[in-house]
Amino acid sequence: MSHNLFQGEWTAAKIEEVLARHPRKPLLPPVGSKEWLKAAKNPVVASIIKPVRAKAEKEIDEPLPELTDELYASFRKTGIRLTFERPYFERRRRLACVAVSLLLCSEDDPMQQRLIDSTVAKLESIFEEVSWALPAHVNWHNDDASGKDPLQIDLFAAETANLMAEMLDLFGEIIPAGLQSHIRERLQHVIFEGYLKRPFHWKEATHNWNAVCHQGVIGAALSQVGDPHLLAEMLADGVKYLRNFLSGFGPDGGCSEGPGYWSYGFGWFTVLNEQLEKRTDGELSLFEGDGHIQAISRYGPSMALSGGNLVNFSDNSATGGPRPAILSYLGTRLNEPDYLLMARETYQGLATGKGFDIEAERSDLFNFVRMILHCPEKLDASKKYAPQDCFLPDLAVLVARGVDQDGHIWEFAAKAGHNEEHHNHNDCGNFILNIDGMRVVTEIGAPEYTKDFFSPKRYESLAARSLGHSLPVINGCEQKAGRNFASEVMEHSLDANDARFVVDVTACYPAEAGCAKFVRSFQFDKNAGRLVVEDEFEFTGNGMLEGALITIHPVSIRGDHAVIKAGNIEVIVKALQDARFDRVDTHAYQDHDGHEAYIQRIVLVPAKPAKKMRLGMEIKLR
Repeated sequence: MSHNLFQGEWTAAKIEEVLARHPRKPLLPPVGSKEWLKAAKNPVVASIIKPVRAKAEKEIDEPLPELTDELYASFRKTGIRLTFERPYFERRRRLACVAVSLLLCSEDDPMQQRLIDSTVAKLESIFEEVSWALPAHVNWHNDDASGKDPLQIDLFAAETANLMAEMLDLFGEIIPAGLQSHIRERLQHVIFEGYLKRPFHWKEATHNWNAVCHQGVIGAALSQVGDPHLLAEMLADGVKYLRNFLSGFGPDGGCSEGPGYWSYGFGWFTVLNEQLEKRTDGELSLFEGDGHIQAISRYGPSMALSGGNLVNFSDNSATGGPRPAILSYLGTRLNEPDYLLMARETYQGLATGKGFDIEAERSDLFNFVRMILHCPEKLDASKKYAPQDCFLPDLAVLVARGVDQDGHIWEFAAKAGHNEEHHNHNDCGNFILNIDGMRVVTEIGAPEYTKDFFSPKRYESLAARSLGHSLPVINGCEQKAGRNFASEVMEHSLDANDARFVVDVTACYPAEAGCAKFVRSFQFDKNAGRLVVEDEFEFTGNGMLEGALITIHPVSIRGDHAVIKAGNIEVIVKALQDARFDRVDTHAYQDHDGHEAYIQRIVLVPAKPAKKMRLGMEIKLR
């Protein structure tokens, strides 16, 4: 019988009784196991992993990029994260490539011994890092001039702890006894004992940090701790603090951090559940019989759009999707057949499309191993995952999809919410529109992460401030950050032909905007291929307005309409209610990878200032 640790009173003593019946064992199949022999013969795996083996062979004798004290300290001096983080993650990618190649190689593979030597050398190099934490996540008041804190447990120290534990499970005696002993000692004294003794901020967090750090720490313990008393203490604490993580999701299961962070936070939480159930032979669980978990699981798939796009409000990439291994696990564990269909489509894309982009992916052992172990042997393209329209009342996000009479795929999403959400943007009332997989009305999503972006200067960033969204500037004012700057859903409806969404956005603007009323209405006609956005304003005096539409594509203004050229389609945006298009402004920003990128801000203005005004636009194909 499976028991959910979130249900009932599970003391450390009670958990210890269960653990005493389940001795420590590898949570992943060791090298040479039947699972890896089977995976090596899987043609889907072979296709996906081909570039991984090529990278491993190319780098087999190369030392890992160095992480010098100067490199670590560069973040404190410049506020730029990528300078250190690129080589940091490259080190883990290189270990993953060679380790996976070793897992899948045959006994007569002429490269086997070199793969073994390379795996051990790279593992030892990562183990010897003074600190596994990123410089952006450490306390810079410590005594080390470099900023390194060997006792700090952040997202990536936790991930590295889990990496070390899984390397021990996977490769056993291939790893020299001395290195094995040193790894276990560091896990014991720095990670496991540190977790129980130190008040890490993420224990109280209601966002992805909580789940990811707990998975790394407790997942490593489930793998390596044989003492049921210590492990029970860690699990009892973990369950107490993981309640905070689950409280960050509303009853509708919505994630204000967006689908990318759903994949990260909730995705790592699902792995922790898998590890717990594996260690206890299913006797203990974080999932069993929990309707809220079921609701949370639906969020990620519901935010997926065609063409590999996402509903990317807040700090999220516009492209990507739930990881196929996570979907496969959730589909099986929660009996959700649609997740399995979506996972198979993702595997199909990896195997037959552009293939696996090892540089663009989070290409580490954690993801490689699970992607391989959950990979189907055959791909059935006859059944397709068909995402449904949805409205999440607690998150206040609506997503509607349709196919017009000419066969064009329309996907529309809009949000209400408030301006203190996780990874918040000042974007209440914002929307996106994709047509045939092209991002027509755009959300920037996640820009380059820098020190300033996670500081009081956050809303100077185009990505987070209202100016970078399809929102009006009212009497020179943008929306403000804070929980009190909140919108309200006044109306919503979804049916086979239409979607309607009405949001009162008045309270999201400061008093100096002089705005007594701002109500935005969306009317989406699926069959006609038509989206109408209407804004109604009332002011304490005569108001000045700039409406806006954000796109990444070329724009031309032609009289009362603007034309967006997106790939092979032309989108006509017509001004309504005596409004006119004033200009198109180009704004630059740094994308998440640190490259310069641009948006076009199409500016719509009313015919003349007044106390009551309306701005509207109609969007359709030529």
